[in-house]
Amino acid sequence: MALADLQLERLLQRSDLWRGDVYHPQQMGLDSGYPELNRHLGQRGWPSQGLCEIFCSSEGIGELSLALPLMRRLIPRQSREGSAAGLVSLVAPPHVPYPQSLAMQEIDVSRLLWVDTQTPKEQLWALEQILTSGASPLVLCWLEGLSVSQARRLQLACEKGESLCLCYLPSKVKDQAHPVPLRIALQPSTESNTGTNIETNTKTSTETNTKMGNDRLLETQVDILKRRGGWPAPRFSLSLLPELLAQSLMLDVTKQQEQDKRLENELDKQQSGQILQGPWSA
Repeated sequence: MALADLQLERLLQRSDLWRGDVYHPQQMGLDSGYPELNRHLGQRGWPSQGLCEIFCSSEGIGELSLALPLMRRLIPRQSREGSAAGLVSLVAPPHVPYPQSLAMQEIDVSRLLWVDTQTPKEQLWALEQILTSGASPLVLCWLEGLSVSQARRLQLACEKGESLCLCYLPSKVKDQAHPVPLRIALQPSTESNTGTNIETNTKTSTETNTKMGNDRLLETQVDILKRRGGWPAPRFSLSLLPELLAQSLMLDVTKQQEQDKRLENELDKQQSGQILQGPWSA
């Protein structure tokens, strides 16, 4: 057995032997701006080119914040002299982009291309034209669905134009297999309490939040369903809120927990018969 174990160990050390649970990136990717996400992405970041599918269970769970650091890197508000004047394109976003908010993230909004289309056919046509042009190294698009042939055409367009396309899709279509290098699913954190007893829920919620930390309330769950060169990564949580907004929400959560604590103390006093009447202080 000792000889067999030694031979197996030597085999595992060979560089030309691939193990299914180990990722072997061919090249370094684009820094996502999130160290935890980089650690799970196979190339230690976004692929330099290709179609990446991002499935969202609902809106407003950090899907756009996921791309903000990369947008800031590609089109910074204060561009260095001599830097490439590339564009970042938004195709069929569900809401009107808010330039003031993007500018606060140090993004040059003058280098944003917003394409508002009416039909899926127009969306796909615009996407293919932008991706193959090579003028926009990063394209964000929002689609209701994508067939295998459409995904293949967009992937070829990305390769031709050396562009990266982050395609946002509803979670209901994530079971469809597409020939793309990366597939990610996002959903809000499930760290919540359910029940019918308000007093018990308040106490349990306060204790749970104290143990986990308030920041857990502001996280998004990330599932990497597919990554080129390795098996899917296990689910992990990621805070996708901009720093200033996260700090503001954290203050609101802390205030709410303080109010819950005071309410809990008042309920304890009433149940124990320690009710003070008149202008007396406890």
